[in-house]
Amino acid sequence: MTGRRDTPYGERFTLFAEVLWIGVLVAAGSLLVVTWPAATAAGCAAVRRCLPDGPSPGTARRFAADWRAALPGGTKVGAAGLLALGFLAADLRLAAVAGDLPFFWLLALVIAGAAGAVVVYQVRMAATWSATSRWSRPARDPSGTAMLAGAVLVSAVCVWQLLLLAPLVAGVLSLAAVAVDRRRTGLRPGPRSSIAGEA
Repeated sequence: MTGRRDTPYGERFTLFAEVLWIGVLVAAGSLLVVTWPAATAAGCAAVRRCLPDGPSPGTARRFAADWRAALPGGTKVGAAGLLALGFLAADLRLAAVAGDLPFFWLLALVIAGAAGAVVVYQVRMAATWSATSRWSRPARDPSGTAMLAGAVLVSAVCVWQLLLLAPLVAGVLSLAAVAVDRRRTGLRPGPRSSIAGEA
């Protein structure tokens, strides 16, 4: 209890502020584009540390350590995702150049859905990463994946409306990914939950 920080607005506001700071770190770690899965994995790890005990000092330092640890596998995941997205974008471009194709809107919708699926899959991989488990295929969870897809869609719309929201959205998306993953695995009681139980 002594290690917890709070603000006059309550611990939920403190967590929200910490998530926004994590979003800035994720955006900085994603500047090379191919490193965005590693940055998201480090962001999810930072969110997981926040939840049991509240925000703690050294978030940026621990984020940097996790980002470096996630880079080897995360760069490969990011490169594979960029190749897939590039292939889908090239297909859409060829279809657009070809002229009046019947049901072009349907093709564009399918390609957009496939691109979204690539992003959601990589975010789910990032949410399950840890320094001990490394990168692995996420467990099958259709309902959780659908919820995360909704979060990705809302995030994309927010960034499309205002690009300056990208750093903030990155933190909220990391929080959503961790929430979906914990919903599947179950959240073990931590110091905060035990204190709440005693109260």
